[in-house]
Amino acid sequence: MNMRKRSDERSKALHREIAKKLRNTPKLWAVPKTNIDRWKKRRKSLMPSVIEWEYILDKYSKEQILAILESDSEESTRLRSSSPFTGILSDIERKNIFKLYDTAKQLKQL
Repeated sequence: MNMRKRSDERSKALHREIAKKLRNTPKLWAVPKTNIDRWKKRRKSLMPSVIEWEYILDKYSKEQILAILESDSEESTRLRSSSPFTGILSDIERKNIFKLYDTAKQLKQL
């Protein structure tokens, strides 16, 4: 598996875990909006993808957003690459997912 594909697969795994947490803990839905608000205060201009996420978070239903987080589509892959959902997973949860993909890489090298 090339580096880009592995990175995309890892991102999808991270976002599937994020989707699970959003379903189980609704108060976490505030995190991406808080992140975007913080980015707006720090930067003079936002990346187009962040502006797109802001629109999605304001206009789409929670189920539509969860579908983006979990989808295999190219559009979802692109959106996940600039995700405002940082901070939802704990460091341990993130590290465990990263470890899975590092282990998979090592096994493929054997």
